[in-house]
Amino acid sequence: MTAPVSVSWGRIEEWCRHNDIENTLRPPAHNAAIEAAEAEIGHRLPADLLESLRRHDGTTFQPVTYLVPRRWILLPLEAMLETWRWKNEQLAQRQATEIDDFSDEDDEDWSDVEPGEEDAFWGWNPNWLPIALDGSGCHLVVELRPGALHGAIGQLDPESDPRFEGVDTHSSTAALLDHTADALRGNGAATARVQNNGIRWS
Repeated sequence: MTAPVSVSWGRIEEWCRHNDIENTLRPPAHNAAIEAAEAEIGHRLPADLLESLRRHDGTTFQPVTYLVPRRWILLPLEAMLETWRWKNEQLAQRQATEIDDFSDEDDEDWSDVEPGEEDAFWGWNPNWLPIALDGSGCHLVVELRPGALHGAIGQLDPESDPRFEGVDTHSSTAALLDHTADALRGNGAATARVQNNGIRWS
């Protein structure tokens, strides 16, 4: 059973205090910033993500803190929005130039995409919100659309299709934090260590 967000953050905070790196956890996000973000994105954020942001607005970049095993930095809300905007701009540019070449019958373009396969074809959907990144261009995203995957954590990798199952995916923000708290306590395949006042995994 997944622990509540408050319980998982309490365990994470305790581990960070014990290792003298509690300053790597950012202060809570302001309600006004959350409301503005929701208005811009066009979605209410999942309740567990809201609760997490109101506890800690991500983790620090300096020192680099890979809080979520084994390689993920939790983004502050403003960085989530900046990444979301950038991804949307990339998508718009690609869609604007994705013109069907009628001279090449073998050319696959957006008009050939089967229903339900659009996300895999484009590699991005504006209904996703990036919440974490690694050092190689990958992101963890939260699904904001209503449905069975609402609130789930998926992975975007520039080298493969987006996915919401397998390694580094979670059913919710609460599940991601529960997994992180367990891993910090040694209940996982990776081991956390403090390095340069941040967190690394091995």
